[in-house]
This record gives sequence, structure tokens and C-alpha cells, in this order.
Amino acid sequence: MFSQATLSDGRILEYADLGDPSGAPVLFFHGTPATAGQALISAESAQAHGVRLVAASRPGYGDSTVTPPGLASAARDAIELTDALRLDRFATMGLSGGGPFALATATVAPDRVSAVALLAGTAAYFEVMPPSEEDAAERRATARYVAGERDEAISEVTRLADADFGGLRGLSDAGFAEAMQSNRPPGETWLERHPAALELFLADFRRAIAGSAGYVRDSLSWGDAWDIDLGGVTAPVHLVYGDTDSMVPMAHAEWLRARLPSADLRVVPGGHGDATFGATADTLAVLAAG
Repeated sequence: MFSQATLSDGRILEYADLGDPSGAPVLFFHGTPATAGQALISAESAQAHGVRLVAASRPGYGDSTVTPPGLASAARDAIELTDALRLDRFATMGLSGGGPFALATATVAPDRVSAVALLAGTAAYFEVMPPSEEDAAERRATARYVAGERDEAISEVTRLADADFGGLRGLSDAGFAEAMQSNRPPGETWLERHPAALELFLADFRRAIAGSAGYVRDSLSWGDAWDIDLGGVTAPVHLVYGDTDSMVPMAHAEWLRARLPSADLRVVPGGHGDATFGATADTLAVLAAG
């Protein structure tokens, strides 16, 4: 299912090319942590709506070569992939932690991005979310990264991620599914109500956390100050958020709308799964229609 593109500097970017091969191209930016395999959940919807869904595993995930954190550099990788696939103009769609990268691509190549969709897309996370004991250590590490202590910050977030994910890595399939279920945030039932999607999600999540590099890179890319100017987004932006989402609550939408005043906002009933996977089909229909 996965293919590999060799970038101009010799790095590998893993990707999946799904949906309708002759359809309207949409670049899919997966959540955090995940890989391009997360797009399989939306492949049938893409086919049904005449969308060619191209998903890349960001650096550090899957077989994609890890790079230093940053939104703009990952966006440039995505543009190189579209060049290799001869896609001149396309929409971008980011789920959760993929949202900032979908926006970044629109700032790096404004003449080529026709529209941007963020489904429960993350804002500058630690700027928006209230401090908590649970995220205190990662918040401090992110502040160190912004202050220029980059190697130390990467080492610390790696240590924290290994502590979080390490216990999941050696589990059986059944044990992994049980552990994921026990850690599910209250009210998050979309995947539970869609067993086929849950199976794909778990398989991809497990692959994504085989190492911590991708998660660390994502977290430090959008955790605080962003390296892109949202004023450079000229394409229409569609925001979709869940009214009871505790993972990426409405404060993220408000932060983004303050910086993207022309963006339209759709609030859907439910939590994170409802606003991401549950809203994908309708969003793809909007993007395909132009």
C-alpha cells in the first residue's frame, strides 16, 4: 500500500495514493501520532466523491526520514511529493495534529493550494490549552525548544514519549486494543461505533508509535510558536470542530479564526472522532466540488 518518494536531498518520504486516481487531488495530513495509513479510513469516501487522496507519512513516521521539527519544512516535502506525482493544483486536508501542516502547505505554495480543510485541527497547542499537571513536562520542554535549547528539548520530549508509548509496543494485538480502549477519552465513541475504521486506526497507530521520532517532531512543530505566517494563506479555509471535543476543543477553532478571519466554521455534534473521521466524507465532497 505504501510507496516511497526520494526527495531532492536524498531523504525518503513514504506516501499512499488512494481513492479515485483521476479525481480531484487532496493532500491528506494525518493526525498525531499516525502515518499515511490513517488515510485508509477515508479511502472509500474519497473514491465515492471523486477524490484522489494522497497521504504522506510526515518525517519520523513510518519509513519517512526524520528531520528537525518545523511546519514549513514538512510542507515543502509535501510540495516535492506533488511535483513527483505531477499534481499542479490541489486542496489540503489536515486531521487534528495534521491541521497545522495543511495550513503550512498553503503558505509555502499559495498559488497551488485551492482550499484548506482542518478537521479538529490543532492550534498552537500550549498557547491555547490551559496548563495541567499532565502536560507540564512537555510544556516546559517545548518552551526550551522555542528558547533555542533544541537538542535538549528534543531529548526530553523523546523521553516523555517513550514513557507514554513504550508500554504499548510489546503488547499482543488484543492487549494493544484493550490498552487503547482503556485510555480512550470520555465521550470518544466514533471509532467504537465504526469497527472497520477502528481496526484500521489501531493498526496505523501501532505502526506510528513503533518509535517516538514522528510524535516528537509533530509536538515541537506546533506546540508553541509556529514557523509560518498564517497571513500568507490565500485559499479558502474550512474549519470543522466537535462541540464536545475534549482533545482539541473549540478554543483551537477560535485561535485559528482570529488569524484566518475569512475561514468558515462548522461545528458538528460530538467529540474528536466525529469532527475528524466522522466529518471526512462531507469535507471531501466540499473540496471535490471546488
